[in-house]
Amino acid sequence: MLLELHIKDYALVEEAVLEFGPGLNVLTGETGTGKSIIIDAVMLLLGGRGSLDQIRTGCQESIVHGVFTVPQESPLRENLTNLGIRLSEENTMIITCSVSRTGRSRRNINGCPVTQSMLMDIGEYLVDIHGQHEHQTLLKSGKHIEYLDNFSGEDGLAVKKQVKSYFRHLTELEEALKEFHLNERERTQRLDLIKFQSQEIAAANLIPGEDTSLIKEHNIQAAADEFYGRASLGYFLIHGEDRDTPGAIDKLDAALCELEPILEIDDSLTGVKDLLLTALAACEEASREIRLYRDGIDRDPRRLAEIESRLAVIQRLKEKYGGTVDEILGYRQVIDEEIESLESSFGEATSISKQITAIRLKLGKTAEKLRNIRMKASEKLKQLITCELQELAMEESVFDVDFKEVEDPKGVPVGEKLLAIRPDGIDIVEFLLSANPGEPLKPLARIASGGEISRVMLALKSILASADEVETLIFDEIDAGIGGKTATVIGNKLATIGKMRQVICVTHLPQIACMGDTHYSIGKEIKSGRTRTFVNKLQGSERVEEIARMLGGHPGLSGTSIRHAKELLKIG
Repeated sequence: MLLELHIKDYALVEEAVLEFGPGLNVLTGETGTGKSIIIDAVMLLLGGRGSLDQIRTGCQESIVHGVFTVPQESPLRENLTNLGIRLSEENTMIITCSVSRTGRSRRNINGCPVTQSMLMDIGEYLVDIHGQHEHQTLLKSGKHIEYLDNFSGEDGLAVKKQVKSYFRHLTELEEALKEFHLNERERTQRLDLIKFQSQEIAAANLIPGEDTSLIKEHNIQAAADEFYGRASLGYFLIHGEDRDTPGAIDKLDAALCELEPILEIDDSLTGVKDLLLTALAACEEASREIRLYRDGIDRDPRRLAEIESRLAVIQRLKEKYGGTVDEILGYRQVIDEEIESLESSFGEATSISKQITAIRLKLGKTAEKLRNIRMKASEKLKQLITCELQELAMEESVFDVDFKEVEDPKGVPVGEKLLAIRPDGIDIVEFLLSANPGEPLKPLARIASGGEISRVMLALKSILASADEVETLIFDEIDAGIGGKTATVIGNKLATIGKMRQVICVTHLPQIACMGDTHYSIGKEIKSGRTRTFVNKLQGSERVEEIARMLGGHPGLSGTSIRHAKELLKIG
């Protein structure tokens, strides 16, 4: 809802502040006083283009502020969050637009800079303007389907939600399949490569830790002759080779023999004897172990060649897959898991294709169900709109709802056809109108009369106001070419809509103005040699005088116009 509008140095407006309330807000004034300036200022806040002509003569820039409330349930909140814009604690936002003579235009929401296109997107959630303006959803045929769906009620909206869900699921599946096909060549090449690698490693029949044991065995085999000689020499040094070359054992025996005579008389060396006996036993055990080791050395040139060949195989694998046999085996485990995943992914593509087929069938059936609901609703809507238009002095007008579809070989099956599908279904809906007898039905955008468009919108809003998502409706020129009883009907309808939505109406008819909950008068005066447009909020006698002026009398004078004005305002 638009709470406040601040205008400064805009066209003929030096400064004006309008505080709009809920219900019906009316703007009145003599022709040429600048009522359109107020609407143009709102248009600027909704993403309209700024121009130098909008800047008041002698000023450097014009500024327009608008204070809006955003309901908790409004879908606009998500858009604002995506733009990083936070609402105040009172759920309000301030849109500011300025146009400078330097050619620069500035726009921001709650202090955050925004572009013109951002404001246009946001503005569609805030205000519908109906008259000689582009910012009205009724002229956008793409919006007609939303009006029809809102009119269809909860059943239609529930089926539409289901269509959107199926469509989103279908889109996700198609993207997944597309992504799979884009990478299919890479997947196949990768699968061939790692299968070869796995088979190459498997063919080697590697054993964990095999490289370590083979290297040790290779080192022993390569040094077998050296080890045999050294072991022999060690054995002889301990055991002795013969009598001429005694070993350590012989020398220990000799030492014990020398100590025997001493021990027969002096037993103080008994401990030494025990040490020698221990050393002798240790030497005998050591010599035995050395001999066994020496005799166990297998000097086999063929085994050495086998080890070297095996190590060469392992080395080639190490250069490709890891620094050790354990790392190579670990790598194979990893690629075997990848092989399994890749092979299953090809099956997954088949599964996705089956899911796409199934969801397309469901989507087609649900879209057809939604179409049937829409067609049934359209018949009822045509009757109601026709009745409304007759009350609005368009007795000879004919309103229709046109349905179109587009065949698409990649679409969803509906009956015997394949039809293009969108998030809102298979239907292209457009409202048509013939305003005069003998005239063909035409799209609303091709109807020249702003008054007729406004009355069609008024008829729609009278029927759909409770389901409309836009909080503020502005009607301009809705009373063009009408008067009398029809004017009263329009006033009553605007007041009725005002009970559910905020309505702002520019009017020259007293029958409409008297219905307003808030009333502003737009005037023009010459001050200090310059013309300026001013705005007054009318109450009490001022409002009576304005209604009297609109009736054709003279404000401030008693008479028939004043009495009639009081009657319209229901003032005693």
